[in-house]
Amino acid sequence: MRKQHSELPGPGWLIVLAPLVALIFYAPLAFGGTTPSSVEVIDSLLASSFVLWLGLLIFEKRRPRIPLTCLSSLVFLSIFGLAHALNPGSYFEPDSWRFILLVENYRWLPGTVDTETTAPIIRHLGALSLAFLVLVDACAHSRTRWFLIYAVALAGLLIAGIGIYQRASGADSMLWVTPDRSGKLFFGAFRYNANAAAFLNLSWPATLAIWLRSRALDPSGTRTSAEFCALFLLFIAVFVNTSKAGQILGLIAALISVIWFWKLVRPKETSASAIAIMSALFLSLFLIALLPALNLITERWEATSQSLAGRMLVYEASSKILPNSGWFGTGPGTFRLIFPFYTGYLGDRLSGTYTHTHQDYLQTLIEWGYLGFAGWLVLIGGGLWVGLTYAFRMKQKGRNDLTTSCSLIALSTILLHALVDFPLQIPSVQILAAFYLAICWSASQRDQRKVRLPKRQ
Repeated sequence: MRKQHSELPGPGWLIVLAPLVALIFYAPLAFGGTTPSSVEVIDSLLASSFVLWLGLLIFEKRRPRIPLTCLSSLVFLSIFGLAHALNPGSYFEPDSWRFILLVENYRWLPGTVDTETTAPIIRHLGALSLAFLVLVDACAHSRTRWFLIYAVALAGLLIAGIGIYQRASGADSMLWVTPDRSGKLFFGAFRYNANAAAFLNLSWPATLAIWLRSRALDPSGTRTSAEFCALFLLFIAVFVNTSKAGQILGLIAALISVIWFWKLVRPKETSASAIAIMSALFLSLFLIALLPALNLITERWEATSQSLAGRMLVYEASSKILPNSGWFGTGPGTFRLIFPFYTGYLGDRLSGTYTHTHQDYLQTLIEWGYLGFAGWLVLIGGGLWVGLTYAFRMKQKGRNDLTTSCSLIALSTILLHALVDFPLQIPSVQILAAFYLAICWSASQRDQRKVRLPKRQ
């Protein structure tokens, strides 16, 4: 039996990562990081990690391992977003719900329609960008990468446990607030079940990587069994939650995982009857866990056509904004101000207040314009390409890079979810997505380091 790998990062990295680990647990417990006060705490922790990282670079007398394309796209998006905040074309007057045009601005540069709305978004994304640099550099190291993987898995397990308890106990509110502040679609500490589903679908791939690693080292060990139970609990939580998109994407991601990791997950030296008994046992546990939430899940699925019809109207009205938002966009965070001006023709077919399009790509095009969208495409698409190339290269060599492969599965799930909802607008989800994207970008740096190793004589 091989010894379990349990080395921690060095003291310097532990200090640098401490604010990020605290954030991984804090953000999902603070309503997903969606309140102004929680965003301030999140931004402070993100910035603290960056400052500590700079100190570590100085102490180690080295340059950070950041791919040039990744750094260039981040710099572009930072300048582009800052230009929006510093060059407003108008400001929004909430009492009369109208925009007051400003004469003193540069029309040929990006500019938001309301600085008070855009500035907090830019501050948050700026702090997230700084922490992303830390993560890319950190993920080039195996110990730091796995240390953060464990943190993500534990945070996901915590939210899953709270959410399952809420459904099983029939709770009418979150554990720490009243029903009027919880809403009707809460799960864990998330007010909106779809955001909780996105967080869970980003968490269980980390647990999968941990379990597969232990299974390769010690297939019959107690720790391996415990990690499988954690993975099973997290996966159950995706279905106890009532997000339809989360459930569908969870199943798709699970199927992809089984296909990709088949050689690692297939039963070894186990009889067919034992496999059948274990399968029946886990299916029974799965159904028992679903029972308390079965009525709510059924109601949500029965309302699918109505929900879909409403979203199609939102997409239709939102698409009418694009000719006016143009290359520069209306400014990050301004969709909720712009959207009501384009819904008049719908009459009473669309009711309620919409702060998001429920389609992140469309909202990004509106708020960031075509240029800003291209910047995000390079940052996210480039990371996916680097990670995918690296994962296939390792596969051809007969190896599975667990962290990169599971990161690709997690990112694929969240990017598909963004087609029908707004998970990428939620800070707690953004943090995990940034972490997985950093793992993908760091793959090129890990590859270079392997090439440079001297050959054994």
